[in-house]
Amino acid sequence: MIGLIAAMPQEINALTANMTNGSTRQVADVEFRTGKLGQEELVIALSGVGKVHAAIAATLMCQIYQPECLISIGVAGGLRDEQEVGDLVISDKAVQADFDTSFIDGPEGIGKVFKADEKLIARAEEAAQKNGIPFRIGTVATQDLFMAADEDYAKLMKHFPNSACSEMEGGAVAQVAQAFNLPFVILRTLSDVVVHEDNPVEFSTFTIASSKKAAALLKTFCEL
Repeated sequence: MIGLIAAMPQEINALTANMTNGSTRQVADVEFRTGKLGQEELVIALSGVGKVHAAIAATLMCQIYQPECLISIGVAGGLRDEQEVGDLVISDKAVQADFDTSFIDGPEGIGKVFKADEKLIARAEEAAQKNGIPFRIGTVATQDLFMAADEDYAKLMKHFPNSACSEMEGGAVAQVAQAFNLPFVILRTLSDVVVHEDNPVEFSTFTIASSKKAAALLKTFCEL
């Protein structure tokens, strides 16, 4: 069984519409949707936004459903000039960029870094190629912060210059995966690019297109 964690229902509606033998279960504040996509059994957790919500959902999933891997899916803000809205980022690493104990530990106290699974990365890369989705493999930066200020961007890139996108859940899912000794990967579709002045797609319209793209990607992923 593959475990998927998403923050918002808009991010996975197209995926669940393609699943068979579907069922829904509520545990605490987390909605779990189970079913089959092709030959793969899936469990999807709707976590809510932010690291704490994501960690709760991922922990409950691991305890109740015992998935073979964790995949964090959804949208993110791109951080590279060459990126475009709708591009995909596949994590090679996840970093909790707002973790900071540097007052005690020095520079090594900034950020918690987790390495994504190479087999899952390769599988996601092949699925993206088969669907013609532009993608980049890079670091996914997680913060309990919607990055809107120039100084937020500058601080992130100073400490983690290889970051490809910024979002609010993936690093927490990665830490739970490590705690349960499970492989993980983070897949993020870009809703905007921080360094672009004009991001052309309205967010509600984008999430519908993003959900369809995620459904196609994961359908192919499950077939590999």
